[in-house]
Amino acid sequence: MFKKVLIANRGEIAVRVIRACREMGIATVAMFSDADRDALHVSHADEAYRLGPATATESYLSIPRILDVARRAGAQAIHPGYGFLSENSRFARACAEAGVKFIGPPPTAMELMGSKTRARQAMQAAGVPMVPGSARGLSADEAVELAARIGFPVMIKAAAGGGGKGIRIVGARTEFEAAAESARREAEKAFGNGTLLLEKYVEGARHVEFQILGDAHGNLVHLFERDCSIQRRHQKIIEESPSPALTPELRRKMGEAAIAVARAIGYSNAGTVEFILGPSGQFYFIEVNTRLQVEHPVTEMITGMDLVKLQIEVAEGKPLSLVQDQITSSGHAMEARLYAERPGNDFLPSTGVIADWTAPAGIDELRVDSGVETGSAIGIFYDPMLAKVIAWASDRDAAVRKLAYALNCISVQGLNTNREFLIKILEHPEFTSGAYDTSFVPTHLQDLVATFEGREPAAVAVVALYLLKTRQFGLGVLRDIPPNYRNNPFRDPSIKFSVRDDKLELSYRCLGDDDYIVSTGDWRARARILSFGPGSIRIEFDRVQFTYRVVESGDDFFVHSFSGSERVTRLDKYPAQPGGSSDESANSPMPGQVIKVLVQEGQDVAAGDPLVILEAMKMEQIIRATLDGVVHEILVKAGDVVTPGEILIQIGRTSQSE
Repeated sequence: MFKKVLIANRGEIAVRVIRACREMGIATVAMFSDADRDALHVSHADEAYRLGPATATESYLSIPRILDVARRAGAQAIHPGYGFLSENSRFARACAEAGVKFIGPPPTAMELMGSKTRARQAMQAAGVPMVPGSARGLSADEAVELAARIGFPVMIKAAAGGGGKGIRIVGARTEFEAAAESARREAEKAFGNGTLLLEKYVEGARHVEFQILGDAHGNLVHLFERDCSIQRRHQKIIEESPSPALTPELRRKMGEAAIAVARAIGYSNAGTVEFILGPSGQFYFIEVNTRLQVEHPVTEMITGMDLVKLQIEVAEGKPLSLVQDQITSSGHAMEARLYAERPGNDFLPSTGVIADWTAPAGIDELRVDSGVETGSAIGIFYDPMLAKVIAWASDRDAAVRKLAYALNCISVQGLNTNREFLIKILEHPEFTSGAYDTSFVPTHLQDLVATFEGREPAAVAVVALYLLKTRQFGLGVLRDIPPNYRNNPFRDPSIKFSVRDDKLELSYRCLGDDDYIVSTGDWRARARILSFGPGSIRIEFDRVQFTYRVVESGDDFFVHSFSGSERVTRLDKYPAQPGGSSDESANSPMPGQVIKVLVQEGQDVAAGDPLVILEAMKMEQIIRATLDGVVHEILVKAGDVVTPGEILIQIGRTSQSE
């Protein structure tokens, strides 16, 4: 039995594994990069060791450094979580050679299943239905030839890894070369392996996966399915079980196929068999993930099992006590992934310090798995997922409602998130009907990322009144003097704010007893302050009461209520700095690292031409020219770390010689 386990990961999954180990009476060891010194998983573990610099290659992907930590800490086993080295057979073998148990499948199974190339070959031999495509890594010429033969659209995908990394959908030959190069770079960064496969892209399909679990004694079961068809950038964001698309008979067939896949390769520990389910009901094997999935809590909620504890027990050599016919599923579970990103700007990651993190309380059968807290810094080096919110209810409609309500209640301030984007998905008629497929997000993207208008006036009024009460309570002996009192009073004093890209000037007039008339532009309301305290204010606007959380950070105020969140900036004391890109420069839309500069000084460019490739949080972004002109000056080089709004390249409408 294990007495001490090293978690070779970070963030939410590290916290999750630590929790399971603690419940089992197992001591835990965390590891951290320089960027994660103050991270939540570090403080939760019984011990924590520094790995190295912030870059993943020098920390969370460094096998020698991780094994050195295990040796120094005296850990008997390593749990790899998901991502990083979780599906790396070299790591699993290195653990065995170092005398440390790897909590996962044996290296032989990982080598077969962790490579999409070898897994596809094995499944073809086993007679499992396969999507038309390549069974091995392809050269550029071979990939183009195969794509032409099976027909566009096609999917380029990394042979190793998962999580939506290294995947591109290509609709035409002209797009193929650039897409393949981008996918290869992303795969090399995420998994250390740039090998690519090619598959026919099945339109109108759903993504359905089956959780499998095996032991070293030949026992093998599945724990039902998860529907993971709601995706952005080919990465899952909402998962649920049972799948609305499966009949009992189809569930039986797919479950049997999942077991056949796992048995054909002698699988043990936790894993996931993934299928594409076509509109006709025909399903095709995609891949096997030889690790714990991000969405594993969905399965735990419907089965009542703890998959991490089962993983540890299997790694200790214990046989499974589960029999397939006796495993039951109850109710409906649904998970939403909360990311630090900007859905309205192509889901670019968002960085910063979390000014307020408040999870919902008092909701039965709700689970929030998070690796952050108030004060956590979100940087450019790792995946931008902040938390997973999982709801269980007796039926699907109730689970959808509960999850949407919980997301409304969460306060995460200080950076941009996809919280409202997730809520809009859950409230969309096509999603609530259950009749969606993997094209749902791209099809409805414009509606899903649309900014909710109309909250700005109330938000600035909340901040203005919060400031007045803060000043009033801070005046000491002058506390009873009305907050708008002046020796030389003037009518309707005002404060200037900005919300998003709008500037608003709010005027207010105190009627006495915390009663005000507030107005900005065409909006006017009577506002009565009902209660006030640090970080909170309750206001009645025109006889409707709301409670607001208010977090101050310099001139920025983060306002949250059940109806949404807004960032309000005070302008009258500290004017906002002008920002944004001019029409003669290319600016960075996000914090990140320059991967490649694609132009040279003096080069003619046309609007839309690629200029620079940026990378942040494992995601690439191509910065393009916004006008026809000439490259006057290149201000960055490959490897530079840039900040939002930083000028990368200066472009003029004519050459400087003219």
